[in-house]
Amino acid sequence: MSTYVLVHGAFLGGWCWRRVAEQMQLRGHTVVTPTLTGCGDRFHLLNREVGLETHALDIEQTLVHEDLNDVILVGHSYGGTAMTVAAARVPSRVRKMIYLDAQAPVHGQTASGAMGDGTAGKLAELAQGDDGWLLDPLPLDVVGVVKPGDVAWVAPRRHPHPLRTLLEPVTVPEGSLDAVAKVYIVCQQRDKLITMFGADPLAPFVERARREHWPVTELDAPHDAMIAAPELTHEALLSHG
Repeated sequence: MSTYVLVHGAFLGGWCWRRVAEQMQLRGHTVVTPTLTGCGDRFHLLNREVGLETHALDIEQTLVHEDLNDVILVGHSYGGTAMTVAAARVPSRVRKMIYLDAQAPVHGQTASGAMGDGTAGKLAELAQGDDGWLLDPLPLDVVGVVKPGDVAWVAPRRHPHPLRTLLEPVTVPEGSLDAVAKVYIVCQQRDKLITMFGADPLAPFVERARREHWPVTELDAPHDAMIAAPELTHEALLSHG
């Protein structure tokens, strides 16, 4: 059996993996779903100092304090950036990294700068306040959460996300992740996401995965697949275990 650490994206928390984690645990796998600082049930800790460094440290310390080894790290959306930085710090603990419709920037890039054309400008428009340090959650229909039961579960648990996390450059020491296998899962139902941003914000990361010959799987699901299509999602994750 494998050990999975599932890292959520912006506006969410570890809670968003509940349906997927339950199915994986039923099959005997160990599943850990940390909540990043300032997100989910840790929203009360959100402040202007929370950035990519904070979230990378959250993941790194989860691996260290839970004494997790031979881990399959899964990052959804922004979670792909945070897990990349964390994995580069403790690569000996990580066997594989799975990017679920996620950002996969390289050393020196910022998450927003690495995304598709026009994405950074759209994110700035979504930012709250005079100095725009917080991002409002994307509309639920844009990320594919439309079923009444899903909306009732998700809507009260989403929170604004610190823009700083998308503006801090990624640090990945040269060669640190060379021995870690990488997989990319593309969620195909992204028409509304692409319309909202005027371009596919994740296209550069899919292109990188194909260019570097990672296994690439296409999933017939919307962006928030772990919520809207948990059965397909957990099967896809296990297929790469």
